[in-house]
Amino acid sequence: MEKKYYTAGEIAKISGVSSRTIRYYDSKGLLQPVDYSASGYRYYDSSSFETLQKILMFKFLGFSLEQIKELIQSHQREYSIMKQSLESQKELLKKKRIEIDRLLEAVEVAETCTEIEDWDNLIVLLNLLSNEKKIENQYATTDNLNRRITIHQYNTSTVNWMEWVFDHLHIEDGMKILEVGCGNGLLWETNITRLPPNLEIYVSDYSEGMLECIKKCFNKHKAELIKKNIQIHYRQEDSNNLQLDDMKFDVIIANHMLYHLERMEDCLLKLKKALGKDGYLVCSTIGNGHMKELMDLVYEYDNTIDNTLDLCVKRFSLQNGKTQLSKVFNQIERYDFDSNLIVDNAKVIWDYVYSFPGNAPVILERTGDMLMKMIMDRIDKEGAFLIHKETGLFECRNI
Repeated sequence: MEKKYYTAGEIAKISGVSSRTIRYYDSKGLLQPVDYSASGYRYYDSSSFETLQKILMFKFLGFSLEQIKELIQSHQREYSIMKQSLESQKELLKKKRIEIDRLLEAVEVAETCTEIEDWDNLIVLLNLLSNEKKIENQYATTDNLNRRITIHQYNTSTVNWMEWVFDHLHIEDGMKILEVGCGNGLLWETNITRLPPNLEIYVSDYSEGMLECIKKCFNKHKAELIKKNIQIHYRQEDSNNLQLDDMKFDVIIANHMLYHLERMEDCLLKLKKALGKDGYLVCSTIGNGHMKELMDLVYEYDNTIDNTLDLCVKRFSLQNGKTQLSKVFNQIERYDFDSNLIVDNAKVIWDYVYSFPGNAPVILERTGDMLMKMIMDRIDKEGAFLIHKETGLFECRNI
């Protein structure tokens, strides 16, 4: 029997996907044609439908395209890899189910509560939002990030944090650099005149708003960048699911962002793979005692406010960071930034608390005057609010 072939349009129509999707999977090496016509048209066969079904199933389960490619191409290892990955997906789905059950329970309670109880139940519902959604909302625009940054202008160090980080990057002429989770580009804005020539800089962030901000930053210095032959590339992507392909970098930067990741080890493995010969990763974070005096005051004001700093230090801190990094890198150096905050502006502190992801803005809209009074009383009594910082970075290599 003559083997039946299908065009890209036919396989798309039968499968219920777009022709563009078929072409995209082809470009990624996932669904390649089995043959070509004399005029160059792509041909597929019945096995192509099986491959497409696997791609769509794995995508639905949350696998990255890179993981799917490995599953598709490594036929002999496919079952064991799939089983291991599905076990991880099963655990994630269980956690999501628990979150959904808690939300349903809270909604049912809210439906039967009295008018006086309404607000407290609203706060409970807000607290049950997933951490990923809170982070996404926090950094959708630059407003919250700017509130968080402003307070650090009151630091006691003679060196600016971004200048200190830049000093530890050791950037040289001709380097290729990647910053993941670049935020609003303050690292580059602060050090733009210090950049050596002939650089190729890639900046990535999940937020379109952040990327628009950093584009404006670099566009302000367009003439200088052209003069120095510095090229800038922008990438909108989730650092939990980086797609770096075969790119190689001399320096990779993760400035206060690894503690936001749900799949940190997976991300670190990809970053390690993306480092060229003698390349290194520089990642900054906070310590267990970071901003303790402020957090003590916040919980005195309202102990239902989401503790975002606690989540950060549990995931990746100066104390536990080396242990996590050592799973991927064999040479890790830690450097601490010596600085505290002495803040005499109550509004700056209030704005910082308002910027917390989660329920803080909702609570402060209701009773924020009380927090402002507590901050002002502290400043009036002591002259300024002393807040101890605990920040630093790790430099990671493989020798």
